[in-house]
Amino acid sequence: MALDSKIPSGPIEKKWYDHKFNLKLVNPSNRRKYHIIVVGTGLAGGAAAATLGEMGYNVTAFCYQDSARRAHSIAAQGGINAAKNYRNDGDSVYRLFYDTVKGGDYRAREANVYRLAELSNNIIDQCVAQGVPFAREYGGYLDNRSFGGAQVSRTFYARGQTGQQLLLGAYSSLSRQVAEGTVTVHGRHEMLDVVVVDGKSRGIIVRDMVTGEIKSFAADAVVLATGGYGNVYYLSTNAKGCNTTAIWRAHKKVHFWKSMFCADSSNMYPCKW
Repeated sequence: MALDSKIPSGPIEKKWYDHKFNLKLVNPSNRRKYHIIVVGTGLAGGAAAATLGEMGYNVTAFCYQDSARRAHSIAAQGGINAAKNYRNDGDSVYRLFYDTVKGGDYRAREANVYRLAELSNNIIDQCVAQGVPFAREYGGYLDNRSFGGAQVSRTFYARGQTGQQLLLGAYSSLSRQVAEGTVTVHGRHEMLDVVVVDGKSRGIIVRDMVTGEIKSFAADAVVLATGGYGNVYYLSTNAKGCNTTAIWRAHKKVHFWKSMFCADSSNMYPCKW
């Protein structure tokens, strides 16, 4: 099976900007017509569900644990990096990109790492807006420290509780949208399968882990934010729930779909068995 990450073409410093510019936009008054499913309520899923709900979409979020606050995102301690260059020591988006690729032993997907570096500054601003109590200097500015072998001081932190504070910030924003009625959260639900229609995910099958009931939910789009899968390795400090269950089920669905259809450069057509 060929892995296709759908990375846009063009120079690495422009590909994501050009791709985003060429996307079709949804008018704010039309967003209430669309329903989005978010699987996972950790830092990524919780923040995504809260943001999409605040933008006006109808969001249904699914949580493996009994509460979004129990996501394994809480375990991150050291801090979160961003290329804001507050210390004026030569940091930049490209330097953060280079350090991250180098720290990953040059095995990371470079285009995606560059996108991460591009968004890093906005992520810090979003976290601050959500109320994350980052450490601050005497004058009130956000503090930075050197961490993880980086050449510059770019790590934003909240004592030794950065993951917990980030998760509580995302959770508070999510709770606000739940109260507003734009987001519905289903706790103790496990994703069993992804519903694919014409090559696009249009819903999920879940199991209520309390009653055992199997349910189906349809949507216009599905966001998988199911976390890491460190426990596929022999040694891991991840929680036991980080076991690649959801991402493996999505992978099997994509593999099955591609086995049912043959693709040429212009369209998709059923294979001849």
